[in-house]
Amino acid sequence: MSENRHHYTSDDLSLNQAHSYTLLLQVDANSFNYAVISGKQLLAWAESYSLDELRNPRQLHDILTANYKQVITGLHATGFTLFPNSLFDSKRINDIARLLDVHETEKIYTEALDNQNVIIYKVDEVLTDTTKDLDNNQTVYTDAGWIKAIAKNHPLSTNLYLNIGNDTVSFVNFTSGKLRFYNTFTFKNHEELAYFCALVATELEIKPEDIQLFVSGDINTTDRYFTYLKDFFGEVNLNGIQVLDLPARVESHKILGLAALSLCASSEEN
Repeated sequence: MSENRHHYTSDDLSLNQAHSYTLLLQVDANSFNYAVISGKQLLAWAESYSLDELRNPRQLHDILTANYKQVITGLHATGFTLFPNSLFDSKRINDIARLLDVHETEKIYTEALDNQNVIIYKVDEVLTDTTKDLDNNQTVYTDAGWIKAIAKNHPLSTNLYLNIGNDTVSFVNFTSGKLRFYNTFTFKNHEELAYFCALVATELEIKPEDIQLFVSGDINTTDRYFTYLKDFFGEVNLNGIQVLDLPARVESHKILGLAALSLCASSEEN
């Protein structure tokens, strides 16, 4: 995996026009990534900044304090569960939350993940506190946009999608256009990543030689994580889904999870 901080700034970026821009933030336990977009145009992107920079902006003061039309923040969850829409009752959120063993320092969020499922997830208050002062902020589950982006691209039942970042991998699989499987795991090395791929493939009852892996996030075709997967599975590709208009120097698989948060914009902003 890359140890470099990726970044991009367009010559078209003018924070005087921030009232027409959207700021995308992806915040996990130790760091955050951001992107500034105008419609589908990427104007700025950077990753792996300390949460201290979000609390007290210095390097990114101008970016983080601009007056945006909308801010969409994807928050990392410390636990989650999925509920079918047909069974979900908003009056019973506290009962459902007991399944997640919620601590005093965690908050519960719920949102529609797709047309069939609601996700109930818990977030450490450390993360919610870092973004509480942002204007026009809409909080969503960190992988919500990524899942939407895949659903829009007609996934096959033998396709398994991975998104990798900060020693965490998310998996999603669809059958007949409907969400069949979603889960996340933490891993330490290429062997553990391959193990979790095999575990999910087994649960989906797909033979390793028949499965197609599409990988996004902090990975490239030459690192050990990618080449090791190719030794065990039928086909391994970088995920080429592109939800924004990107310059040539920005690889779509690197920014997909963050860029796809744009698909979560509230209806009144669409």
